[in-house]
Formats: sequence, structure tokens, C-alpha cells
Amino acid sequence: HVHLGRRFLTTSMGTVAGSINEETPKYTVVAKKDHFEIRKYGTRVAVEIAADRKADGSSFRALAQYIGVFGSPANMKKQKIAMTAPVVTETDLKNSGKMQFILPEKIKMQDAPIPANQNIKLVELPPSTLAVVTFSGMADETDVAQRLAKLKAALSEEKITFDSSRWMLYRYNPPWTLPMARTNEIAVPIVQKPTPK
Repeated sequence: HVHLGRRFLTTSMGTVAGSINEETPKYTVVAKKDHFEIRKYGTRVAVEIAADRKADGSSFRALAQYIGVFGSPANMKKQKIAMTAPVVTETDLKNSGKMQFILPEKIKMQDAPIPANQNIKLVELPPSTLAVVTFSGMADETDVAQRLAKLKAALSEEKITFDSSRWMLYRYNPPWTLPMARTNEIAVPIVQKPTPK
């Protein structure tokens, strides 16, 4: 079944309690396992910047400025863009990473305003299949590392081939959301076997 981007009308009190008000990317659940699910996502457009997981506040601020969270949008069209969820942090084997905001579905690559900040780039994310585990809490480094290791072990046990060179952390809530009410996800790309000819 297809999961549509969620939108909720709620107060800021709702975001403290974990309500997700922003548009979220659509996906289809391909398989549900005990500890994770396999999802298919379509093409998405994102803005991204280099980020360090240990100090990603400045990366978040730069992306937030692009969409106009703090006033005049830092893009060439001065176009205000709605905040979406989740905030994506992608990490590779060298522990270098990038942070992404997925733009609203209605914004296509050719329409997306060019960032004023040269450290930010627009990227088109191709359709992808991901193994995803959902959890609450602060998503600190130790917790995330343990959950990532468990997810990879579960995928290996299921004999599902995955890309071990990178993974993504999805954070759906603002910093003031109570830890137990937060929605976080870890996503690992699944390697698609070529279709026999």
C-alpha cells in the first residue's frame, strides 16, 4: 500500500508531543519484517550541504535559510518553500556526510530555485528501495550505531543485499519534541538484482 505524504493541522503543542505537520515523501511498503520494512521511494528533489553528524546545527541553519525559515529565503528567486520532514543526514564509510531537506513534491528539479549559498546544491534523488527501521528517542550517535548494526545484521540474515557504503538517518521532529515522542528512522539502500533478460 502507498503511504502518502502526511499533513496535519496542529498547534506547536502538538509538535512537542510528536505530531508531524510537514509534508513527507510518498513511498510504497514492499515488505514488512519483524524489525524493519522495505520501502520504494520515487524521484525526489533535495537541497544538500556537507554535514558533520557531531555538529550539524550550522548545516541545518544553512538549509533552513535557503527555504526562508529565518526571514528572506536565501535562494535566487527569493521563494519561500515549505519545510518538509524528515531532515536527512547521509553518512558514508569515511564518516563524511551531508544533510538534505527534501523539497515539497510539487517542486521539480527544473523549477527549484538556485541556492544563494554556494555550499548548498540541488540534487535529484533517483527512485530507490530502502530498508528502514523506525524508533523514538534522541537518535544520539551510540544509539544510532547500535540500531544500524542490528539492521545490517537483520538484512544479512534475510539474505537481502544492501549497499554497506552509506546509510541515512531521518529525523522527523523539531528539537523541542519530547524524546519519547520523536520519530527517527535509519535507512539503508537495497541493491536491486538485475532483471534476467
